[in-house]
Amino acid sequence: MVLIMKKIYNAIKQINKVEKTPYYIYSQEQIEENIKNLQEAFNWADFKEYFAVKATPNPHILKIMKNNQCGVDCSGINEIKLAKMVDYKGQDIFFTSNNTTEEEYKYAIKNECIINIDDYKHITMIKKIKQKPETISMRITPLLKVGNGIIGNPEQSKFGNTPEQIKEGLKQIKQIGIKKIGLHTMMVSNELEIETLLKVYKYIFGFVSQIKEDLKIELDFINLGGGIGYNYENREKQIDIQKLGKKTQEIYSKSFKKFENTPKIYMESGRYITNNAGYLITKVINIKKTYKTYIGVDAGMQNLMRPGMYGAYHEIEIINKDLEQRKENIQKYDIVGSLCENNDKFAIDRLLPKVQKEDLLIIKDVGAHGFSMGFNYNAKLKSAEYLIEKDNIKKIRRKETFEDYIQTIMEV
Repeated sequence: MVLIMKKIYNAIKQINKVEKTPYYIYSQEQIEENIKNLQEAFNWADFKEYFAVKATPNPHILKIMKNNQCGVDCSGINEIKLAKMVDYKGQDIFFTSNNTTEEEYKYAIKNECIINIDDYKHITMIKKIKQKPETISMRITPLLKVGNGIIGNPEQSKFGNTPEQIKEGLKQIKQIGIKKIGLHTMMVSNELEIETLLKVYKYIFGFVSQIKEDLKIELDFINLGGGIGYNYENREKQIDIQKLGKKTQEIYSKSFKKFENTPKIYMESGRYITNNAGYLITKVINIKKTYKTYIGVDAGMQNLMRPGMYGAYHEIEIINKDLEQRKENIQKYDIVGSLCENNDKFAIDRLLPKVQKEDLLIIKDVGAHGFSMGFNYNAKLKSAEYLIEKDNIKKIRRKETFEDYIQTIMEV
């Protein structure tokens, strides 16, 4: 991580010569390290990672996934189109949507994607489509109350099917002659407790075992979803992915020990793969003192929504050549943008060395659900994105312009 940060600092120096802040930087090296760690942790299974496109929807990032034997998880037609830009096709695309239209199903089926059904009644819709998918999966949301509440109480969840609906749906899928059938779940999000993840996995493995016995239906795979968490407040204390893999193997072996054919294991991690590989670079443009001291920066909630929307913590670091002289002078600040909303804040009461105008700030761990959740409120424009490759810094998205912003407006 230290060597990667050195590359980040060097990249900032180079990018600042040609680009105004704010902008995003991603480290390809960190992304590939994360992929490798996940794949090694689950190499005991016939395993495949389907990267959640929603986390970092840039084809240059998706190309890294493709080059590292990952599929992609797409939540809509446009995410499928993004994946196709880097030659993703067929069973390497896992289509997981909700409130899905017939048009969306037709498009995904035409492109031979794995179809993941969020509402078992949609099987009737798929029956009416002339072309049939090769593979269908169903999303289960059992009454299993686990996790940190990000996805929520299963009784209040808009996602997935009940266990009984799954059983009925699987019977129907088998009747229409689908070649491969799978089961999918997504019960937790940003979960840091291994035992919580294992509780979900144990339930799912047990349910699939029951399906095999009672319904005599063979499932080709189990997609355990994403949900592997990232510790934003203590970057050095992350989930032990190798331990998670080993414990999952133990539960898997016990659950399927009496069966000759066992299901493949898929995941659709987004945050685990790209989060710590992304950085938002912004500049201090104003220091305001009222009842508190506010550090105004040129980025805002339009660039990174998580702190304003969720109250999420992101580590913030000052970059300045004379920073060593200020480290003894720690002060408390709110770091804020310029939107006309009082929740446009990256940090509240954050302790930092004395901040000065023109300082550069690095907001860390924004590689997932960072740029992708950006918006244009107050007619703010989206920032550029850069990728640090092995020996190169590549611009992978230019800044949005006013002309881009008004492109869809009809002539006045």
